[in-house]
Amino acid sequence: MHFEILVEGQSDLTTLSILMEKIVGPYRSPNTWKIHKHRGIGKIPEFPKSEPNRNDPTLLHNLPSKLRAYGKSLRQDEVVVVLVDLDDRQECSVFKQQLSNLLFDCDPKPRTLFRIAIEELEAWFLGDEKAIKAAYPNANQKILDTYQQDSQCGTWEKLADAIHQGGFDALSKERTRSRKVLQQKLTWAKMIAPQMNVEHNRSPSFKCFCNALRNLSTN
Repeated sequence: MHFEILVEGQSDLTTLSILMEKIVGPYRSPNTWKIHKHRGIGKIPEFPKSEPNRNDPTLLHNLPSKLRAYGKSLRQDEVVVVLVDLDDRQECSVFKQQLSNLLFDCDPKPRTLFRIAIEELEAWFLGDEKAIKAAYPNANQKILDTYQQDSQCGTWEKLADAIHQGGFDALSKERTRSRKVLQQKLTWAKMIAPQMNVEHNRSPSFKCFCNALRNLSTN
């Protein structure tokens, strides 16, 4: 099976580049994948059938047109995987249905798997405390103990408080806050993902992601 994976940004790409072999086995043995990053999640267009704005590189803005293109190009042994964060949306099922509805405008419809990290991808890191402690031996255990798995609690901020010097407050005081946060998320991906044990992760959304890929993969 070949997976065409669409993600929000660089930290997601880095994380999956490390984890895919742990999930479905070594590249080309026999599964393959290509991960496509975007510049943020964005929003589903008001008119999904229209051509996307070339000045908007976000995932959801471009997703309708990409799905239509994939529908015309994918082979039977290829599948699109769309991974996005739930963020502050209240209902995961409603969001997933909104994504799935985009396939109605595709002729033919590409084989597509929609998966949602709850609340954010950092929840997958927090689902493996041993990996965090291996990457950051001085991680604040008291803060890690307060995290409720896959809750909408400010997930990346919680991780920052546990492992970043000065915590979230230090990042929030940076003049280039957005860029600094993105850099830190990328660093966390590089440090924590290699340590993760995909068989023993507490995150339901991560387990759902892994199980879905494995069910589709070629054994």
